[in-house]
Amino acid sequence: MTDWTEISEKLQKPLDSRHVKPPKKFGPKGSYIEAWHAQAEANRIFGHGGWCQEVIQSECVMQAEREIGQNKDAGWGVTYTARVRITVGDVVKEDFGAGHGYDRDLGLAHESAIKEAVSDAIKRALKSFGNPFGLAL
Repeated sequence: MTDWTEISEKLQKPLDSRHVKPPKKFGPKGSYIEAWHAQAEANRIFGHGGWCQEVIQSECVMQAEREIGQNKDAGWGVTYTARVRITVGDVVKEDFGAGHGYDRDLGLAHESAIKEAVSDAIKRALKSFGNPFGLAL
C-alpha cells in the first residue's frame, strides 16, 4: 500500500539547487535535471519497487546524412520521440520526449537519440509529481 501522506510531504520539498544544470549551447533550452537524478529521486520518494516506468512508444522521426563537428565530417543526424508512462500505486503519469543523435556511425546516432528521447520523457513524466523532479524549472 502506498503511504501518500509521507510521499506528499517529500513531494512538497523544493528541488535541491545543486542538482540543477544550466542550459547548454546545444541541448536543453533551459535549466534541467539529469535523468539519473530524477530516477534516484523517484527511488528515494516512492521507494525501490514503489514505482515503475514503461516506454509506451518510440519512433524515429528523422534520419539524414549531415556534417558532424567542426571538421564537417560526413555523418548522420537522427531524431526520436518517445512516450513514457510512470506508475506510482494507482497514479499514472505520461509524457513525451525527444532526442537527437549525431555521429559518423548511423547505429551510434540511433543509440544516442533513443536514449535521449526516453530520458527526456521520463523526466517530463516525473516532473508532474512535483518540485523534487524539476516542476518549477
